[in-house]
Amino acid sequence: MITARRNQELDAILARYEEQYEAHTERLGRLLSRRNDRRTAVYDLAQIVSCRQAIADTARALQRMATGEFGRCEHCAEDIPVDRLLQRPQVRWCGRCAAVIPA
Repeated sequence: MITARRNQELDAILARYEEQYEAHTERLGRLLSRRNDRRTAVYDLAQIVSCRQAIADTARALQRMATGEFGRCEHCAEDIPVDRLLQRPQVRWCGRCAAVIPA
């Protein structure tokens, strides 16, 4: 059962993820538009990969929010604690299920 408090917490997470998605997208654009020398190319490539991964993780979380799947464990259907959701937008299982589901 989703309580009013849980709804408020999920709304706050949604706003945070939307901001993160926008910030990562802008950062990726800046990284891709830079003209680099060889000394910084490897560092920039690592940042680009990291940024793309963050965008993908956040996009999946936003998609699950849109479909109503976000915040519930895909295995046991229990609510995933908000602190866990804040730490990892891509999380799909509660801590108990994550410990028993093979990676």
